[in-house]
Amino acid sequence: MDLGISGRIAFVAGGSKGMGFAAARFLAAEGCKVALVARERDAIDHAVGAINALGGTAFGVSADLATEAGVKHAAAAVRDALGRPDICISQTRSRKLGRFFDHKPEVFQEAFASLAMHVVWLARELLPDMRANRWGRFVHVGTTAAKEAVSDIPHIVMNTVAPSIMGFLKSLSDEFAGEGITFNSVGPGWCNTKAMEQLMIELGRQRDGLDQWLSETTFIPAGRSGTPDELGSMIAYLCSDLAGYCTGEWITVDGGRHRATL
Repeated sequence: MDLGISGRIAFVAGGSKGMGFAAARFLAAEGCKVALVARERDAIDHAVGAINALGGTAFGVSADLATEAGVKHAAAAVRDALGRPDICISQTRSRKLGRFFDHKPEVFQEAFASLAMHVVWLARELLPDMRANRWGRFVHVGTTAAKEAVSDIPHIVMNTVAPSIMGFLKSLSDEFAGEGITFNSVGPGWCNTKAMEQLMIELGRQRDGLDQWLSETTFIPAGRSGTPDELGSMIAYLCSDLAGYCTGEWITVDGGRHRATL
């Protein structure tokens, strides 16, 4: 299927690993020039090499996107190397586990300052490029906690921050839909990534027992964890011309775990 985005320039936050890398690979296969933005230089270089080896065009930037300065640095580097971004993939992830009284109030402040503001800073920095192009795609990779608080692990920090990001993106979708710019969110469930492996270790479980643990503790109709490609392909579709009439939406990719009808 031709998604109609050949030649577009994609800024992919967290693009060196997991779901971000899968999305970048799908976008590159569609002819996009992809900028992989992450912290670890070695992981970035490996991911860039993998995409270029497949015939894609990839560029890597090392930056801390939890800070405004890091976002500005990354955006400038991408413009210098590839041009003005048409597509932005943002991500918010927190493995800060604990219940309410396990955390000091500052933990919640810091989570809003880094996780929520990461999305605000990306939008402020890249929206002018999209508006100039009269075309843009902003896809946020968040968490199902945005609509249904996670209860099977102590995840109150993410349960608190995630819904605010959805409200922000919904407001942007209203404001910029008439300019050809869409804003959508993907809510991944339990996905087979290195980040999930680390979480399993923190929970005191072995990575190879994930699907068994899920079947014992969490109702997932699909009966398994997801794969990065299953998330990456959805992200790529939301970046396409074919998805131009889809904006302000929150789409779960979680094997049916989210039980609400809306």
